[in-house]
Amino acid sequence: MMRYGSPVPVVALALVAASALIAPSAAWTARGCVDLDSSTFDLVTRKFRYSLVKFDTAFPYGDKHEAFTGLALETVGTTDELLFALVGIKDYGEQDNADLGRRFAIPKEYPVIKLFHGDGTPPIDFAPADGEVTGDSLRKFLKRHTALYIGLPGCTERLDRLAQSFVGTAEPAEWRTLIEQVERAERAEPDAASRAPYPMYLSLMRKIVKEADGGRRAAGEVVADEMKRVEKLLAGKLSDAKRAELKLRLNVMLSFGGASSGKPERAEL
Repeated sequence: MMRYGSPVPVVALALVAASALIAPSAAWTARGCVDLDSSTFDLVTRKFRYSLVKFDTAFPYGDKHEAFTGLALETVGTTDELLFALVGIKDYGEQDNADLGRRFAIPKEYPVIKLFHGDGTPPIDFAPADGEVTGDSLRKFLKRHTALYIGLPGCTERLDRLAQSFVGTAEPAEWRTLIEQVERAERAEPDAASRAPYPMYLSLMRKIVKEADGGRRAAGEVVADEMKRVEKLLAGKLSDAKRAELKLRLNVMLSFGGASSGKPERAEL
């Protein structure tokens, strides 16, 4: 797969390597990430379809930094369209990258994470409701705001694509056909572990069919209402097992909610 905006993948790789050599502070702060400064920021990020950038202190540490760099390391081998980058800002001495901080209106309550697009459209702020920076919250953010496949716990790429097909049609007959495909695929799985994700997808599909009122209500509306219901339950007192189950169900609902603005294609199992 070619990187966004680059005629030859090697070009983008060379730019990333060059940015590591040019960076004013220690380069390659973490595996899977690249350090950027004002001289390399645009040059590198424009070569990737998406760039998830963490603006932080010059020498970041702690759980939030580890969550970001950990996800970068997990993701680096799965797509060549997403760059994880670090911008270290100093407010003392030579004030390295303070110009980037001013350019993007970065407050000093670090870290600040933004998703940049290679086509130059305005970046999207990572702003979870609970303020937590975790691998899970970052995955959900990328799933919502990119067209890339970002797998979440409890989900599979095969079923996620089918979920997109399901919400991409308003035809009850096609819904039934897709449900039958998932049921056949579930029966064909060789063991209980590989069959584990199927019940949550099937449950949501059947709920959509039941509540869509013969196609007069959009599948997306049913999913949105169900997400609100589950989020309300998660705000209450639950056993650890029930909370974990509902979180997996929310992950599956994100697949039905659509991570891309484009019309989903029909998926076949």
